[in-house]
Amino acid sequence: MLAIVLITTVALGYVHQQVELLKVNYSINRNKDSLLVLLDQNSALMYNVNSLQSPVYLDEVLSARSLNLEVPSRWQTIGLAEAARVLE
Repeated sequence: MLAIVLITTVALGYVHQQVELLKVNYSINRNKDSLLVLLDQNSALMYNVNSLQSPVYLDEVLSARSLNLEVPSRWQTIGLAEAARVLE
């Protein structure tokens, strides 16, 4: 009887270890997937940061082009309520 209890306890301990091992493996895989997504987002954001220019530089470029910026006339604008009616 003692041998059966001992063998059963050892078998249950082994099964418990294997289940915990699988849980850890799934957790590692989820973390790797999350890491890949975050690395992709990081590279996209770093590209965006590197491609941005300072406001001073943009002001100099726009001033050099001598753009004639002016406030639009009433007929050149459309309100949100008007746009909603047009889309319906």
